[in-house]
Amino acid sequence: MQSDPLVSIVIPTFNRRQFVADAIESCLAQTYANCEIIVVDDGSSDGTGDYLQRRYGRRIAYIHQANQGPGIARNRGIEAAKGEFVHFLDADDQLHERKVEICLEAFARHPAVSVVFTHYQQVASNGRAPVETGPFEQYTDNIYCELLRQTGCRILTSSSMCRSAALRAIGGFADDVEFRSAEDWDLFLRLARRFRFHGIGEQLVYRRVHGGMISDHKLYGAYGRLKTIQNARQYGWEGCMSRSEFDQLEAARHHVYAFYLWGAGRRGEARRHFIRAARIFPPLARQRRLYALYTRLLPPQSLNLTLALIHRIRRLLGRRDDSNG
Repeated sequence: MQSDPLVSIVIPTFNRRQFVADAIESCLAQTYANCEIIVVDDGSSDGTGDYLQRRYGRRIAYIHQANQGPGIARNRGIEAAKGEFVHFLDADDQLHERKVEICLEAFARHPAVSVVFTHYQQVASNGRAPVETGPFEQYTDNIYCELLRQTGCRILTSSSMCRSAALRAIGGFADDVEFRSAEDWDLFLRLARRFRFHGIGEQLVYRRVHGGMISDHKLYGAYGRLKTIQNARQYGWEGCMSRSEFDQLEAARHHVYAFYLWGAGRRGEARRHFIRAARIFPPLARQRRLYALYTRLLPPQSLNLTLALIHRIRRLLGRRDDSNG
């Protein structure tokens, strides 16, 4: 690694004019100076482009594209990046002033590593007030299998710095305009299949929690997690679990997506995904065919009631098992 390598910070943004300047300012405030800032505007309609170019001019590289989702926007940034390393930062997040410096120190200590990620602190919509944040996710050297077994991505994209060569070797994010959530999980699975990761438990990113977060869009999220597991069937799972276990994972993703489709009033699609889940994993086929029938008989408003009833039954059965024990 060069003694003073260039780091390309890639910020995708879509209608985040009220937040993106905070993200950029956190990049400009880095203690490590050799950074370029690439903002990819994913078709914003809130005046983001004019605002950023007036405020920052040549201090940032600004790229505009038609709306295609955060993964494809990040790919445009990767293509434009000149750095040996790429650091991702979402437009509503901010970096600790030593974030880049500390990640580069980790790369220097661990030259075989291609991805460094850190912990983060959740903050309120004002970007400052701390919000309760879960523990740092610990992984072993078998990170690919551990990521595959999870129900979503536990590594925050904004916390990650990657070697540019590794990102380009796997082709970056999926080139799929419908992949607007969980696309980071898919990326990290493909990276983990070929490259080493290193985690740092320090909270070096401020993750803003607000009402417009894509990660909070349940239907997008369920669809993205389904696509990730479907893609992973091609990445190789045999060293991690049995075929039956993988089938169970995929069926569960169809099942969850079906619930959210049902709740959105898309009952025909929900029914097809319940039936697909039943076919993929026969041990739970009877239950899922029953759900498929419910989508014909019950309106979407019954979804919450159905879920509450299922939860109550499980709690009662759990108490009964405890008393029998």
